[in-house]
Amino acid sequence: MQNLALLNQIVKTKKTMSSIIRKKRIIKKIKSEFESIIFKNFTIKIAESNFEIKKAQSLRYKIFFKEKKIKKKSFKFLLQRDYDFYDKISDHLIIIDNNREIRDNVIGTYRLLRGNCAKLYRGFYTEQEFDISNLKKNFSSKDILELGRSCVHPQYRSGIILKLLWQGISNYIKMYKIKILMGCASFHGTNPSKFKDEFSLLYESYRLPEDYDVKSLQSNEISFNKNINHSTTLNKLPPLIKGYLRAGGMVSENFYIDTEFETIDYCVIMLTEKIVSRYQNKFLN
Repeated sequence: MQNLALLNQIVKTKKTMSSIIRKKRIIKKIKSEFESIIFKNFTIKIAESNFEIKKAQSLRYKIFFKEKKIKKKSFKFLLQRDYDFYDKISDHLIIIDNNREIRDNVIGTYRLLRGNCAKLYRGFYTEQEFDISNLKKNFSSKDILELGRSCVHPQYRSGIILKLLWQGISNYIKMYKIKILMGCASFHGTNPSKFKDEFSLLYESYRLPEDYDVKSLQSNEISFNKNINHSTTLNKLPPLIKGYLRAGGMVSENFYIDTEFETIDYCVIMLTEKIVSRYQNKFLN
């Protein structure tokens, strides 16, 4: 009986390894070559090594945890890197400042997870927080790109760095013929009552239509304020959310409270063909 159990375990292990190898081959086959962008002392590229990915993860940890003074004891804390499973199946868009030391020269990053890759594994990161089944009904996996883990070093938060990041994303969109962008965008903190005006604005003016409706996996109650000032409240939104909305983005009806990152997350959707014309001229042409 022991020999039979051992044999079954060996067969199971071989099948698992075979599946992993097959998936890696598929991902490699559907991957295209991204041409780096050079601007002055900056290089915008897809990370090509574990070393470059780890530098992006270190930057993410500094922004998402150190900057917000989150001190949770974990492997992330010990390694001083923000990482998860999805890093393994994503492309990592990075901006390198060639004037900095090589160990600390990644000053901006975005994680890009294509639907083709997500489908082979555990789906999208967004699916940990939101039900996106409506999007999957309307779009093929190859048409979807998840944007995540966006951050910029505090010394480089200027318009030019954001423009360079989006120039990289634009090239990536065209390279893979992406039709829809998706991801989580956050309010800092976990107390929804602090953002009544902002949530009211999102619900009234930027909610996804029923066909594309995305539902939070939490049942959070939203308290709305009436007669809010649209322009004043829009300016109070976090910069990332505000940028997405101005480019034509729409958001989920409800939010998800992420206790690890201590944020309140909305799912944001952008149809590439409906990105506001001035942003298309700026980034997609």
